[in-house]
Amino acid sequence: MKAGTLPGGFSAEADDSDELLRLSMGQLDDGADFVKLYLDGPDPDTPPWTADEVRAVVEAAHARGARVTAHAGRFEGTRVCADAGVDCVEHGFETVAETAMVMAKAGVALVTTMTVLRSWATFERTTTLDRFHSADGRKRVMERTEVARQSVRLAHKAGVLIAAGTDFGGGSARANQMAWEVEALVECGLEPWEALAAVTWRGGRCWANQEPASSRKAGRPTSSLSTATHSATRLHSGESGRLPDRDPCDVDIDAVEVEN
Repeated sequence: MKAGTLPGGFSAEADDSDELLRLSMGQLDDGADFVKLYLDGPDPDTPPWTADEVRAVVEAAHARGARVTAHAGRFEGTRVCADAGVDCVEHGFETVAETAMVMAKAGVALVTTMTVLRSWATFERTTTLDRFHSADGRKRVMERTEVARQSVRLAHKAGVLIAAGTDFGGGSARANQMAWEVEALVECGLEPWEALAAVTWRGGRCWANQEPASSRKAGRPTSSLSTATHSATRLHSGESGRLPDRDPCDVDIDAVEVEN
């Protein structure tokens, strides 16, 4: 993270690209499973790192068998992530068609957190902070939510792999609100099965060390909601996914036995 972005003590802060690379590799040295970069800087409209600087971290992490994900909530930061080839963009509230196409071509996944924006819309009833309670604040939340919806639609249309989370542990939503994310993704134009895929096995596709779907026992009972909640919590906490990696469209429907 660029020094001065957030209050101290919550992250490793770098003043320049050399320090960014050193700190990122230091995280892996200390046992981290992956590196997470922060592409929203002190100036919201200016990414704190260039694509070349982020790419250096990505290449170094990949050389060690680790993945790189990045927090990006603004247009410019998401584009840097796409150009640098990070493995995953967290939030991605703002993107354009060209960036979505670059993400799809580079295999950059998108983890949506539309639930965060949904929760913000409820704050007008629970807080007096101007950011959420005032007329201008409510308008800004509504406008940002619509931009985020359009960004998901563009990513979906471009063929970007879409997983989903709630920003639990850092944002205003909680892990047990994952069903809310499913609803939000359907509102963005995903088919219901695609929204459920986003909160279950597609999260596992973001990580290289997931357990193959073939290792799951046939007939093992599961709950879509509990699986979605748990997988999202694991995704944001850095645990490796243990999720199926096949879409329903990969299944031979004629070979499926229906039990009455």
